Amino acid sequence: MAEIKRLWPWPRGLHAKLIHQLNKAGAKVIGFDILFAEPSETKEDAALEQAIQDAGNVVLVSALAVVNDPLFRLTTRIDPLATLAKVATGVGSPIITMDGDGVVRRSRLLYPGMSSFGLEVVGKYLSGPERKALSKFDFTKELLINHVGPSRTITTVSYYQAIDYERLLPPGIFKDKIVLVGRSLETIPEPQHLSGDTFLTPFSWVSGGAVAGVEIQATLINSLLQQKFVSELSQPARIALVITLVVITSFLLVKLKPIFAMLIVGVIAGLFILVAHFLFIKELLWLPIVSGIIGLVLVYGTYLLSRALMVEQERRRVLEEANRNLETKIKARTQELSDAHQELNKRHQELEKTYTNLAHAKEQLIHSEKMASLGFLVAGIAHELNNPISFVHNNLEFIEEYTKRLVKIIYAYSLNDKAVDSRRLGDHQKDIAKFETLGNKLQELIASCKTGAERVKQIVLDLRVFSRTDDVGLVMTNLQNGIESTLNLLSREYKDRVVINRNYGYLPEIECYPGQINQVFMNLLQNAAQAIPDKGEIWISTETSGAWVKISIRDNGIGILSQDMDKIFDPFYTTKPPGQGTGLGLSITYGIVQKHGGKISAKSKLNEGTEFTVELPIRINRKNIS
Repeated sequence: MAEIKRLWPWPRGLHAKLIHQLNKAGAKVIGFDILFAEPSETKEDAALEQAIQDAGNVVLVSALAVVNDPLFRLTTRIDPLATLAKVATGVGSPIITMDGDGVVRRSRLLYPGMSSFGLEVVGKYLSGPERKALSKFDFTKELLINHVGPSRTITTVSYYQAIDYERLLPPGIFKDKIVLVGRSLETIPEPQHLSGDTFLTPFSWVSGGAVAGVEIQATLINSLLQQKFVSELSQPARIALVITLVVITSFLLVKLKPIFAMLIVGVIAGLFILVAHFLFIKELLWLPIVSGIIGLVLVYGTYLLSRALMVEQERRRVLEEANRNLETKIKARTQELSDAHQELNKRHQELEKTYTNLAHAKEQLIHSEKMASLGFLVAGIAHELNNPISFVHNNLEFIEEYTKRLVKIIYAYSLNDKAVDSRRLGDHQKDIAKFETLGNKLQELIASCKTGAERVKQIVLDLRVFSRTDDVGLVMTNLQNGIESTLNLLSREYKDRVVINRNYGYLPEIECYPGQINQVFMNLLQNAAQAIPDKGEIWISTETSGAWVKISIRDNGIGILSQDMDKIFDPFYTTKPPGQGTGLGLSITYGIVQKHGGKISAKSKLNEGTEFTVELPIRINRKNIS
């Protein structure tokens, strides 16, 4: 199209020029696989008619239009223009048949009242004796086309080259040849998008390209000229061949194992394909390869099924034999299970007893730890209570004496004896008792007693806060009050040698067992104070983070060795000298924190100090409480 500088369809005067050139080049027959069914410009049609008439060797093509309707199927023949058909040497239809896979393999060259395009061309090309040799073929039946190769296997030249053949083509290329004219595309899209005159052949799956209809007609003409069409066995012969193949294969598989049977089937299939290929190449005989392969597959499938049935029968036999001995085996197994069950019950009872003993021992150890802590507290509380009670007791002696003096003064003023001047006697008693000094000292003594009583009251209050019973269950608790109460009770441990630094952030009340949490504070603060051998400091900080509260207790004591850090929460592990610690304090602390759904961690550096961090949820997950 680029060379001719015209889009399709080209003017019929150009086709007339082509006919003239081909005749000039010596073409014996010219076949146009282009349908001239509709008139064009009168001048162009007249030029083509004159060229066909002058050549006297042009065969034109007609077409069949098929209308498929649910009620009927109508086939209409479309012929070229009557003026063109009249001067042409023959008119034929390019009849081909597509198989179910869309591939063109067959063609019928003769229909009642209509000849094929290829047969018309060959009829004009061959002489009498050669034409008679074709009578051995039954053209009324479909013949298998002998495709000789992919697209362009048959010599093909471009239209514009044929127009100027003397300059563009080798000499004698058209001499005494059949020349077919038709559309042939160089590149074809996907098979589902093929154009109306483009088809798939058996070579399309190898070459990847389709073949133009005019080249299929050339292949048909080539088969007619060489009198070579692909032949196939008759229906009975095909059935007999497949049955023979199946029977032979079946006999070979009878005694073989599945893996060897599969190999034999593969070998037979390969041999069958090789034989079919050889006969096709040498004799143009097409054997039913697909049917044969399907037959072999069915034979192997039947073999596998029979083997499966045999295995199932053997399995049933073994199962029946096993069932006959099953009752005896069941009785023996039942006895074994009964003995094992009794042994398990015995071991279970022993484990329960051992667990009970362990629980009792654990309770005893925890009780011992609590008693040790209680002894420590009692000693501190006794010391704290002794001081205020002592000076209250001593002050009471002075208050008693001063009260007697006041009573004498009051008594002296209250006398009614006429012989005695009560006023003067009262003043005398005031002077003796030093009334002004007596009043001041009495007030001082009473204030001192009140201070001592307040100290005793505070100690008792701290003791109540620290030892709150947890029998009532979870309650909302102020942790900072618990820390302060614990510090008050431990004041004897750190007083005059340890400075307490408080960095309290806002803490909401949290849900917990307050007595148990105070025990955590007691253990951590007591350990911090004991870790400071002489004088030092303890830092206590609190903060809130989302739904959690965090309490940190840090000291600048002797610290803990790095290799001991992984064991500090283990029961009975202690770094204190024998007799000074049970090793249960931190273990109990860890258990209490875990019970509340919290976390406890520690970090320490030798000779720099230790810091324990306790994190507790504000609202406890009651599933964690046991």
